[in-house]
Amino acid sequence: MDPFDKNDDELLGWLEEKGAIIWDGMDQQGEAVFRFDLSKLKDLVPELYAEIMADIDSDLMKLYEAGLVEIEYDEELNALFKPTQKAIEMAEEFKIPPFPLQD
Repeated sequence: MDPFDKNDDELLGWLEEKGAIIWDGMDQQGEAVFRFDLSKLKDLVPELYAEIMADIDSDLMKLYEAGLVEIEYDEELNALFKPTQKAIEMAEEFKIPPFPLQD
């Protein structure tokens, strides 16, 4: 089955049924917010996974270049992104609630 033969609502429903996306509530504008299980998404729809990962990589690089994230590496050389003090101060200024950070 080709998931791209579906319209947007059907694709979302199919991905939710397969556990690749999880409904996470509504944002302040009333739009649905979803979380992705990227490992499932990669197996089910590799093209969509690649597109999402490219967007994430591009956005993280822009944040890094703007001085809003710093990169640390763990023992296995996995990149860990954390907000810089500049980003924290900007979030406070714009009254953006802090994201829980995992240490």
